[in-house]
Amino acid sequence: MACLICSATLPANPSPAAGEDDPVDDLASYLAQARDISYTRHWREAQIMLDKISDQIDPSDPGAFAEFHLLKARHLVLADQLSEGLDRASMLLEHELAPEPKLRTLQFAANTAVLLRNYELAFDHLLNALQIEPEVEDTAATIATYNMAAYMFGRVGEHERAMTYGELAVERAVSTGKANDECITRQRLAPVFKWASRTEDARAEYRKAIAACQDAGNRLFVGVVQYGFADLLNQLERPEEAYRLVNTAIATLKSAEWPIGEHEARLHRAQIQHRLGVLPENIDAELEALSEYFTTRELFDQLAQTEELRARIAGDNGEHELANRHLMRFLDARERFLSRDRAMLMAYLQVEFDLRTKEQQIDLLREIARLAELEVETTRQQRRARTIILFLSVGLLALLVALLVRTFQARQHFRELSRRDRLSGLANHGWFFERADAMIQEARRFHESAFLVMADIDNFKQINDSHGHVLGDQVLGQISRRLREAFGEEALIGRIGGDEFAVLVSGQDETKVIEAINQFTRAGPGSSRADDPTPTLSFGVALMQPEDDLVGLRQRADAALYQAKAAGRDRFIISGPEY
Repeated sequence: MACLICSATLPANPSPAAGEDDPVDDLASYLAQARDISYTRHWREAQIMLDKISDQIDPSDPGAFAEFHLLKARHLVLADQLSEGLDRASMLLEHELAPEPKLRTLQFAANTAVLLRNYELAFDHLLNALQIEPEVEDTAATIATYNMAAYMFGRVGEHERAMTYGELAVERAVSTGKANDECITRQRLAPVFKWASRTEDARAEYRKAIAACQDAGNRLFVGVVQYGFADLLNQLERPEEAYRLVNTAIATLKSAEWPIGEHEARLHRAQIQHRLGVLPENIDAELEALSEYFTTRELFDQLAQTEELRARIAGDNGEHELANRHLMRFLDARERFLSRDRAMLMAYLQVEFDLRTKEQQIDLLREIARLAELEVETTRQQRRARTIILFLSVGLLALLVALLVRTFQARQHFRELSRRDRLSGLANHGWFFERADAMIQEARRFHESAFLVMADIDNFKQINDSHGHVLGDQVLGQISRRLREAFGEEALIGRIGGDEFAVLVSGQDETKVIEAINQFTRAGPGSSRADDPTPTLSFGVALMQPEDDLVGLRQRADAALYQAKAAGRDRFIISGPEY
């Protein structure tokens, strides 16, 4: 998890500011000292300093006014009052601010909006920050903008754009010669490489980030980078190294008083322990505590990982009923997380679309202004001028029509992007289940049968690890093509996760569904190279019952898929009253 708004290193017991009763003559110097304490020692100590001068702050001194309220907003967020902090930043942005404080306020507002899951507002502030960044000479302020852009574009899958901003931030941070600047920028860039599956670059960047953060004495970011690196090592089949590093990260984060990071690192440790077969006796209590913590804070990605691990442990112990309960919780948490991810992507697309529309409107206004000037000139030229006005009016009408067509096409393009998985061309998670719900309602209305097929590529991680992600992507494409060939055009087919697929078939009996699955199995991998992997799929099939809604149908199909995998993979299990 990226540390969006946090202090650098925090002492165990903050000390109050000295001379509380002394008047403050130089507000600028005093606020600079408070800001330094807020970022390098403890924000509560800085807040004591701000309380002392609250009566001296006036909008007539815009520099002091902006610095004071931006620090107050930061302290509100760190005190878990996120909405109040964002409101104060919004108030600041309503004032006329110089480029540098305006840029820092936009950065803060964007980060806080992400924490509040208001992604459209977050991207709006980010794009505004990127627009005014060239006006700011302070290198530190521009570094923070690029850091924020790297994280947010990386989150929505714009990896190339994210890496460009991340590398610019690192380059500027190195030029300052400040270890803490380099620490923070590399901490942001390393996970972007990981999200983009550039594992060698990610590994090198994590090592550099740890070294820079240790040089800076920034314990908090040392811990954040350590457990991010541990997660990467675990993905690279190096669990022993990952286990040692994640234990170090937990101790570091605990001493730095960053509880969210500490709990995420503890989850990583439990996953690695399960992989190594060294689960401690208190693992059930540990995972229960983690589940409660992530649930309370609505951290659904981490909650889904926790419940999936609990399901696996219960399955290993032969407790299949308990495993199914944790599996249902995993599915619910993952759906909530994916809904937020989709919301973030749609917010990004909408802000991008609105920005382009505004640019078109500005161009149109400029054209109208130019035409108005021409009209004044044409009044002096009588008939010849009227002819020019007529032709220009026709041209303006054509321009308006072209802009409307482009706007409509852009909207259609973004709608299609939000519905289709880019790699496979199949329906994505959100569009599949939206269409599936409508198809189930229609089947029930016409008294037709409906089958939901959930499928998962067997041992897909081994394919990626042994043959690389490029071949893994090719396998996903081949699987998608074979599913379309086997189930036909009338079936709704979607890629709903990394290596997970779903098919909804209505108006057919189970014989047709089983025949389609067998046809898929007989079709083979579609590759002629001898050393290519031969992927297989496990299927779970559920027949819609009269009382079923989409959630119930999906739960039974997922449970059947879980049984198929537990029974040895490369097979199908049907869930229904007669099975």
